This record gives sequence, C-alpha cells and structure tokens, in this order.
Amino acid sequence: MAQIIPSLELKWGFPYMSPNGTEPSPYVYQINLDHEVGPGILFHDCLVKIANAHKEHQKGSIYSCYGSWIGAGVVWLMYPMNEADEREKALSDEQVLCEVLGEEEGKQTIEAFRSTLISDERKLLKYLPLASNPSSQKEETPMEYIYYAVVQLNEKSGTAEYQELVSKAIQAHNQHGQGLKWVAYAEEGTDSRKVHLFVPMRKFGDMDPWQGLGEILNVFGSEEAKTIRDSLLAGVEDYKSYLMTFVPSCDNSGCEFVE
Repeated sequence: MAQIIPSLELKWGFPYMSPNGTEPSPYVYQINLDHEVGPGILFHDCLVKIANAHKEHQKGSIYSCYGSWIGAGVVWLMYPMNEADEREKALSDEQVLCEVLGEEEGKQTIEAFRSTLISDERKLLKYLPLASNPSSQKEETPMEYIYYAVVQLNEKSGTAEYQELVSKAIQAHNQHGQGLKWVAYAEEGTDSRKVHLFVPMRKFGDMDPWQGLGEILNVFGSEEAKTIRDSLLAGVEDYKSYLMTFVPSCDNSGCEFVE
C-alpha cells in the first residue's frame, strides 16, 4: 500500500500554505485537467515526468496534485501563491521540461501530454477568510482526501445579513462535536459568487459522521436552525461536489512517496 511520509523538503500541503502551519494560501491557481480514459497511462506518465522536471529545476513550481475518486478522469493541480500574478511570472511546463530533459524530449513530452486532454481549465482563486473554518492542527503531509464543492451563489448572498448567516454556520461547526473544518476560495471574475470549498480529510470516511448542515445548526435550537439553513440555501443557485484523492507520484509539494 502506498505511504506518504514527511520530508524536510515538503514545502506545501494543500489546502494549507505550509504543512507545518495552518494558514491557507492567499491565492490558489487551479488547473482542471479532463483527460481521455483510453490513454490514461500516457497521461499519468507525462504528469509524472512533468512533476519530476519541476522537482529537478531550480525554478520549478510548487503544487499539489489530486484526482477524482469516482467517474471520468479529472485531475486538479493546485498552485499556492502569495500574489495573484505569480503564475504569469513562473516558467511554463514546456520551458521546465526542455531545460531539464533537453528541447527534443521536452517538446515530445508536452505534445504527448496535450494529446491526452479533453480540456484544460484554469482558474484563479482568492482566499475567503470570512467564509472559512480552517483547522488549527499542524500537518506534516498533504491531505489524503479532500471533499470539494463548487457553490454558485446568487444576489441574495451579497448582503451583510447573509455573511452573518455564514458566521453562524461556522460557529455551529465549531460548537458541534461533529463539525467540519474547511477553507473557502472565491473564483476571480465572479464577484465572489462562485465559491470553492475544500474540506480536508485524512481518511476516506472522515465525513461519515456528518449528518448535514441542519443537524449541525441544531446547536442553536431546531427552530433557529431551520431559519438559518433555509436562508443560507436561498442564496445558493447551484452546487456540485467531488471527492479528491491525493496523487503523490504527480505532485511537487516535496513529500516522499513510497510503496
């Protein structure tokens, strides 16, 4: 069974800026890679090659890699950033590959990788401290699983009253014995109405005891809980969720991966 072990070289473990701290990264550059299932081995081998090149290059990028647990092949690459324009200044995968492997092999690798892709979607995410409930526990390795939700909010979410409801939900999670910890990011260019929520988990079943927002809000009493829940949901237009699983072989956070 694969094991992830701490390393002195570990630089970052998503969704936190540092594995030895719990402060979320101010910005995250997210790349969603949707790939053909048929050439999945080629896709994986190219991702490994790209990650190894970034590890070897003096100016290689730091990032975490997660894949979808169920369904079609989707992989997320998550780059931590202090400033919104850091990815624009970073070397591209092709530049890193060509400088590490040589121009011919580098170009062949990036062309093979692109041939496996259905789509390549890129997003800039900005941390939302007022909508987050990060853990205070220090971590030494990236999280093995992440429950990931993309929430499309509507105009009802843009009020001070709605923010107060969000604060109430955070308070309830901190008071309830089965409350969750999470970090929230807004997608740039959406007026903070498209929110990405990440719930880090060490084990596959960590969320099993969670009985839903309504149950958590019952710390305020059933009547108030229903009012808060209904008002929060009134601000939600759409909601999609995924289970992300860590892919250490395609990752460049600095952790060691052993079988």
